[in-house]
Amino acid sequence: MPGFASPWDERAVVANDASGRLFDEAVTLASQLASAAGRDREAWLLLLRGDLLTCVATSPSGGTDSRGPYRLSEHPDLDRAITSGDVADGPSEVLIPVHAERRVVGLLVIAGQGGLEHHERGLLVALASIVGLGCSQAASIDELQEEAERSRRLERLKSEFLNIAAHELRSPLGIIRGYSSMLGEGTLPEAGRDVALTRIAGKAEEMAQLISEMLETARLDTHGLELELEPVDLRQIIDDAVNAMRPVLGAGHRFVLAAPGDPIAVVADRPRLTAMVTNLIDNAIKYSPQGGEIAIDCTCDDRTATIAVRDHGIGINAEQAHLLFTRFGRLVTPETSHIRGTGLGLYLARETARLHGGDIAVTPTVGGGSTFAVELPLV
Repeated sequence: MPGFASPWDERAVVANDASGRLFDEAVTLASQLASAAGRDREAWLLLLRGDLLTCVATSPSGGTDSRGPYRLSEHPDLDRAITSGDVADGPSEVLIPVHAERRVVGLLVIAGQGGLEHHERGLLVALASIVGLGCSQAASIDELQEEAERSRRLERLKSEFLNIAAHELRSPLGIIRGYSSMLGEGTLPEAGRDVALTRIAGKAEEMAQLISEMLETARLDTHGLELELEPVDLRQIIDDAVNAMRPVLGAGHRFVLAAPGDPIAVVADRPRLTAMVTNLIDNAIKYSPQGGEIAIDCTCDDRTATIAVRDHGIGINAEQAHLLFTRFGRLVTPETSHIRGTGLGLYLARETARLHGGDIAVTPTVGGGSTFAVELPLV
């Protein structure tokens, strides 16, 4: 509704038992105050949730679910009372706005024949103010609970990171230290030095990749990732990812690329999209240790572009495939237990795709292996 915004949009207002009791007692008291002159009055409390006024409490004689929900666009009297913030008198109802944090968050409704006396009106307005304070308290409780849950999540994340770092960094660091010590002491023969330097560089890159994944995951879970969007050609993204992975391609592996001749334009964060495709290719190489074809296809229709990375390796259990995309999620089997990994690469890949308005799905490949397909919207 123009000119109106509620801090409780799309959220349940009743945060705990205490606020629920306050609302029940408030409408009971409102009914008693309005009936003091012998008139039979009903009362109920409507609170805003989005563009709906929903009944959260009624007086003992006021019924239960019959009071709403009311869509504001379909009830002009309620809409006017919410918009103006003033007490509104109808033919058979008095609408008293409930204010919280300088906003109208609901209505205290008094139903029955005849108007309210001046002193009755004043008491009911004061009661509506008390209800508004209760709403503010409920919202504050919600925020405190959410903040506490965020803190607990961060603590769990920190513990997981420390465990992963201690486990995954130990092996490459040990290899680097071992070769460095041998080089420093001069115990390696001349023919073995190039091999040692290559292994050191490879393990250093492995550690850098792990640290990068952990930092990206931490950013995603705490602040979210800010994308620097620009028009890019998906074919160039694939070329960059393939070139980055060629040095680690096993002797028995080979890349097979297929893409249209014309550019495939998407709006994306180029480094992050390249990292996503690189992760998928890295995953295909690691999980096909016997070698074989790594096929990377790029196709598109009128609205969507698809990048498919297919291997013929160990494969996956289709029923457990969804676990691959969870944070630290890995499918450890006798065939895969020796393959190192944090379970962060595919998690980050899916989150990156979703931030770009797309998604990733995985399916078993006929004859063994698996296919990871990324769908992204075209420009």
